[in-house]
Amino acid sequence: MVRYTHPEMFYLFIPLTLVLIWYAYQGKKLRFGLETLGTASVKKFLLNRVKYSRIRLRSRLIILGIIFILLASVGPQIGMKLTELTREGVDIFILLDTSASMNAGDVKPSRIEKAKYELGRLLNKLEGDRVGLIAFAGSAHLHCPLTEDYSASRLFLNMMDTDLISTQGTDLAAAIQLALDHVENDDEKFKVFVLVSDGEDHQGEAIILAEKARKLGIIIHTLGVGTAAGGPIPIYDDNGNRVEFKKNRRGQVVTSTLNESTLDEIARITGGLYIRVENQVNAIAPLLKEIDQMEKRELKSHVFSQYEDRYQVFLIIGLMLFSAEFLIPTRTKKEMVWEGRFSRN
Repeated sequence: MVRYTHPEMFYLFIPLTLVLIWYAYQGKKLRFGLETLGTASVKKFLLNRVKYSRIRLRSRLIILGIIFILLASVGPQIGMKLTELTREGVDIFILLDTSASMNAGDVKPSRIEKAKYELGRLLNKLEGDRVGLIAFAGSAHLHCPLTEDYSASRLFLNMMDTDLISTQGTDLAAAIQLALDHVENDDEKFKVFVLVSDGEDHQGEAIILAEKARKLGIIIHTLGVGTAAGGPIPIYDDNGNRVEFKKNRRGQVVTSTLNESTLDEIARITGGLYIRVENQVNAIAPLLKEIDQMEKRELKSHVFSQYEDRYQVFLIIGLMLFSAEFLIPTRTKKEMVWEGRFSRN
C-alpha cells in the first residue's frame, strides 16, 4: 500500500507536461531548420561531430530525472515498519464526587462544573502519563480505565454529572478502594490518586484506606470543592430547570458545606497536597507542579506499525539520472575532412 505525505505536489506535473509539449514543438522546428540547411554532404560535414542519438538520450535522462525528483517531492510512503515506542510518566486516577451536593452553587457555576474545569486543565498539562476516571457518590464506578488517550479521557470527563450514579451519598472509601483494585502491583510509588469532593464522607472508612495507600507508596492529592459558608443543593426537573432546593425532614433547606478535615487528613497521611477549590483562578497550579516534578518511570514499551518513507529512492534515482546526463558527451573526437572541390575563377 502506498500513501503520500504531500499529494498536492502532484500538481507540478501539469507545468511539466506543458513544458514537454513546448519542447517537442521546438524540437520539430529545429529538425525542419536542419533539413533546409543545405545538401546532405554539406550537413554531414558541418554536423559530423554531433551525435544526435546522444542528444536525444541526454534529453530523455533530464526528463526522467525531473519526473523522479517530483515523485520524491510528494513524499511516497510504501510498506510498513515496526517501531518501538517507550513512554515515561505516572498513572493518575481521578476520583470525582458526583453526589447531589456537588450541584451546590457556592462555587460558580457549580461545584461539579468547577471541578471538571480544573480537571480538564490537568489533562491538558499531562505528557506521557496514563489517566483513569472513577465516579462515586453512594457507590463508586470505573468511568474510564487508565489510558494515554487524553482526548478520550476529556470526553468521559465532560460526560460526568450528578445523575451518573443513582445511589446517593458520598462514599470516599468506595472510590479509594476501587482505585486500589485497578492499579497494577508493580511500582506502586508511581501511582497517584486525585480525590475531588466536597468532603462529606458518609461512611468514615476513607482514613483507613488512606493508610493502606500510604503503605503501598501511593500518593493521594485531594481537592476540596466548595466554601466554608456552603450553599443549598438545587433540585432540577427532567428539562434541567431548577424547581426547588433540597430540604430535610423538617422542611428546612439543606446547606452543604465543605468538609476540609477529612480531605486534608487523607492528603497528609499519603504525603499528598490538599487544595481548596473555590472561585479562584488557576486553583490547581500547585498540583500541576507537583505531578510534573514526580519521579517518572517507563510505563509502557510497545511496538506499532507505521508507513516507511521511500522518497529517498526516487531522489537518488533522479540525481543519478542528472549525473549521467552531465557525463554523456554529444560530440565525437573524430573530425571529418572535406573531400569536395572548390572552383577557381
